[in-house]
Amino acid sequence: MEFLILGATETIPSAIGSSLVQLVTFLVLLGALSYFVWKPLKKVMDEREQLIHSEIDEAEQRRIDAVKLKEENEAVLRETQTEISAMMDNAKNQAKKEQEAIIHDANTRANQMMETAKADIEREKEKAIRDINDQVGEISVLIAEKMIAKEINQDDQKDLVERYLQEAGGK
Repeated sequence: MEFLILGATETIPSAIGSSLVQLVTFLVLLGALSYFVWKPLKKVMDEREQLIHSEIDEAEQRRIDAVKLKEENEAVLRETQTEISAMMDNAKNQAKKEQEAIIHDANTRANQMMETAKADIEREKEKAIRDINDQVGEISVLIAEKMIAKEINQDDQKDLVERYLQEAGGK
């Protein structure tokens, strides 16, 4: 090794031997590095690459699932809106039917009340006519009594009838 340090006294065969020793040392060092450093480093790099690929695949799957879920939600929303629209139409139709029923009932009651009122008016009219007939009959009897009780001439009789009719009209 002295020769290597000094370098001037070295011969070619010793330089070749020295180069071979350096080459073997380099190859041993390369083999050791490959075995102890490169393989574990490559394994870690491969695992990291696999992890990144799996995370990318999972992210893509989550994106696909999100799109699918969004489409399902939109479909449910459309279906719900359709159901709500149908329910609103049904409620409007039901309300219209109830309104028509209420109007029909009100018309029926109003007609019944009008018929009852007409019947009441007719009864009251008949009663009033009976009362008037009774009063006319009483007045006629009174006139006849007065005429019989007092003998009067025709002018007095006319005045008397008119006077009694006026009194009866005042009742």
